[in-house]
Amino acid sequence: MTTQTQQLLDEAYVALDSEEPDRALDLGKKLLEMKQVRGFEIVALALDQQGKSDEAISALQTGVTKAPDAFPLWQLLGNFFSERNRFNDAKEAYTRALSCTGADTDAINYDLAVMLRSAGQTLEALGICDQFANPEWGIKVRTLRASLLNNAGRCEEAAQVALADIAELLNQPEVSEDEMLDLAQNYSELGRANWLGRRDGNAAFENACKALEWDRSDPSALWLIRELMSMKTPSSHWFRIELSGQWHFPLEPDQLPPPFIASYDIVADTVDDALRYAQNIEPPEIRESMIVTAAEDKGLHAEHLQGVYWRSPYAFLADE
Repeated sequence: MTTQTQQLLDEAYVALDSEEPDRALDLGKKLLEMKQVRGFEIVALALDQQGKSDEAISALQTGVTKAPDAFPLWQLLGNFFSERNRFNDAKEAYTRALSCTGADTDAINYDLAVMLRSAGQTLEALGICDQFANPEWGIKVRTLRASLLNNAGRCEEAAQVALADIAELLNQPEVSEDEMLDLAQNYSELGRANWLGRRDGNAAFENACKALEWDRSDPSALWLIRELMSMKTPSSHWFRIELSGQWHFPLEPDQLPPPFIASYDIVADTVDDALRYAQNIEPPEIRESMIVTAAEDKGLHAEHLQGVYWRSPYAFLADE
């Protein structure tokens, strides 16, 4: 790969990370003009970020036709199919990726196992997890394995795996951002094991809250808290609310604790109930300071369990 090609790729991924899909799309097209296969990857990711998922899949299908031995294109195509619950198509794409020259088999098998979990094919996914030998994939694969064990009803085994991962991660001198997500997922799986295996609601809630300390929107932890409440009413609405509050310790020396804002997607009967659900999973020290500054009612969601579905990061403000 030439220096110019690598530079364009790097710029494209920066644009994607910055949520600038138009710029990424232009860079992807430049790569294609240079006959660089990775251009299909960039174009597809940019189109997907624009909400044009069908066009993204079409771009990848064109790419694998022109470069049938390019495993990253097959792998990404499998991911797109998996996200859209087209599991048979996804499995075929991953199989083609694994057959390519120089394929990154660990990365592809991991994505394949995640897809199989989504498809409910738990035992096959567990079999793939057992094939990993590369220690670099240790925590990530064991985290996935804990989830699969819970799905298989082997909750005590899941708890043992999650506890071992948590101990290993917390004993490190420093925890990276990716490892924070791993910690959150392991706490979530420990909470799921407490609930699904032992019906211990207190331990399940405690571990779900620990998960949310490491990842504010860990989906398994938020699901578990909703499941524990098990509240569903005919008058449930989906609310997007913005809350403001006062943080409980200074973030910089010689400064006061700053105010903050955060957004939430919550199913509840009223905005006041939505506020209560949000407060319930925030640090106790800030709950009384939290108030609703904006609310959008997105309509009835009577079939959904009440509770929090998503939380944005805190946005800390300068204290005037």
